[in-house]
Amino acid sequence: MLRFPNTVFVLVILVLTGSLPLSANQNAEDPLPADDPTEETVEKKSKKTKDPNRGRILPIPIFITEPAIGDGLGLALVYFHRAKDAPDEEAFASPGSIGQASKEQTPPPTLTGVFGAYTSNDTAAGGIGHMNSFKEDHIRFAGVIGLANVNSTFYVLDQPFKFNLEGFMAYQETRFRVADSRWFLGIGLSYLDASNAFQVELPEDAPVDLFRTDVRNSGLAAKLAWDTRDNTPMPNRGQLFELSAWRYDEAIGGDFDYWNAELKLLSFHPLHEKFVLGLRFEYSTIDGRAPFFAVPWITLRGIPALRYQGERVAVAEVEGRYNLAPRWAVIGFAGEGAVSSDVPIIDTEQRIYAYGLGGRYKIFEAQNIWVGIDIAKGPEDVNWYIQVGHAW
Repeated sequence: MLRFPNTVFVLVILVLTGSLPLSANQNAEDPLPADDPTEETVEKKSKKTKDPNRGRILPIPIFITEPAIGDGLGLALVYFHRAKDAPDEEAFASPGSIGQASKEQTPPPTLTGVFGAYTSNDTAAGGIGHMNSFKEDHIRFAGVIGLANVNSTFYVLDQPFKFNLEGFMAYQETRFRVADSRWFLGIGLSYLDASNAFQVELPEDAPVDLFRTDVRNSGLAAKLAWDTRDNTPMPNRGQLFELSAWRYDEAIGGDFDYWNAELKLLSFHPLHEKFVLGLRFEYSTIDGRAPFFAVPWITLRGIPALRYQGERVAVAEVEGRYNLAPRWAVIGFAGEGAVSSDVPIIDTEQRIYAYGLGGRYKIFEAQNIWVGIDIAKGPEDVNWYIQVGHAW
């Protein structure tokens, strides 16, 4: 899943979850008959045989069930560009043969997607994203630009306060592979130009915006990553290590000056030919004068975005996936988070946990796209989620 540092655009992140972190797979073409066909037969055969590595357009419906922004619908129209240097065999394991999964890594596909979405609390977003890899997967690029009108809630001493953010955002990340290793060095750019207002609901009236102000948040990042996962949409084995250091500064066009550091560790282990164990740990910290929507929060299924924020946030989660059939799987997951802050008003006394169950179905075989439903229980409510790809 992509996580943009300008976290105000929660909806943009959720929509792109269904379109960007996909991994393409190609199959070899069927051979021509062994006998000596005539030119006419060859011509007819070539017309009937489709190139499996051709460009494809996939419409991906987005079902939004994030409690922070309400339920909603969206659509991502994704074009998978023609595969470059496609292998003759599958590069990732099928669910029924995880034990024999290849240790080779499938590079991300080249794709371009447009998206739009709307939710029940009048949150709306739209934009375009692109992902590409160059020089035999030694350079990876991902970028997105979008417009959004977000209505959500943040909490002070566990009390909710509604707000609205409306404007433009842009994000890009470029990673460079170190020689032929699994290490990557990267740079990132994040820019937000929006207006912010707090909302008060009056009896029998629509919400009223108070203290609307214009905000700009601009940041640059240095990144270090190590990735041995066999594929990105539904890993069966391998690890991901990511370390990012962001600097937001008035000198690069923003209104705020602060640092944001993020650490992410994912690990996948095939303990049985049909069972995969996934482990996750994430830590975020912030220092300086940051806007309220940029303060890190707990990200667990079952807990709304922005619900538990702090200057230091840690999350640990475990997930087990059992493959019932080649295209069907069930999962169970549980996690816990912790927040701490030097600012008492955003601190919380609650124990932050979540757990749940889910199911998955491989809807597109060639692109290894899985969809499913998760039902999760947090410390306050039960929430459900439509997932495209892995939740992490």
